[in-house]
Amino acid sequence: MKKTVLLISALFFVLPITLKAQDQLENLSLDKWEKRGKVWYAVGWDSGNKGTTTIGKNVTEPEETFLAVKGNGKKAARLKSEFVGVVGIGKFASASLYTGEYLKTLGTSGAQLSFGVPFTRRPKSLHGYYSYKPGIIDYAAKSMSSKKGQGDHGQIEIYLTVWDKPFIIDNTKGVNLNSKDAQVIGYGVLDLGTATDGYVEFNIPVKYTSDATPTYIGIMASSSKWGGTYTGSTDTVLYLDELELRY
Repeated sequence: MKKTVLLISALFFVLPITLKAQDQLENLSLDKWEKRGKVWYAVGWDSGNKGTTTIGKNVTEPEETFLAVKGNGKKAARLKSEFVGVVGIGKFASASLYTGEYLKTLGTSGAQLSFGVPFTRRPKSLHGYYSYKPGIIDYAAKSMSSKKGQGDHGQIEIYLTVWDKPFIIDNTKGVNLNSKDAQVIGYGVLDLGTATDGYVEFNIPVKYTSDATPTYIGIMASSSKWGGTYTGSTDTVLYLDELELRY
């Protein structure tokens, strides 16, 4: 009888810890980073660094001194928009950080990436801290020429979906995310257009359009939200720290 009571008691202590782990994604704190060759990775995330490091630049890097939450081993993410090229030949690149995988660079036209990771919970919001310094747009595609000279904007998005596999983004074919797609059952976005004085706490509510159980989650942050069309400012920088899914 004593063994049975002890076993039941142990289950009550272990179960909440297991559920807590399932509620979050790996390395939402952005403390864990690794360098493979010359490419920086936030563990559990990817970025455009595989493409930009072909000519020597990591546009998304770990930050060790400017932090929202300080402590031993703490880090943040620094996303810096850049012109990536040599001798004036190249492209404007928005820095990004997302749950998924950079697949390949498609010549000088763009890139293909796999967005989203398996997930079956229904968070109410994405919480965290950001610091943003937008510059004046100095690079713009022909279709976005009216943006030149205006202030840059960044963006943080969260998607809950019923995809059966990750979504393949291909900006050379105009294949991009659509928050109004029928398979997107939850979405939240924070537009960044104003400079901050240090870090600002944020909480992005997820608006659900269905009671369905999600199969995938995608989180994406961009220093310049029009970067997919090579439009933005080379003075723009976004810092992210201590993300958390809230329920």
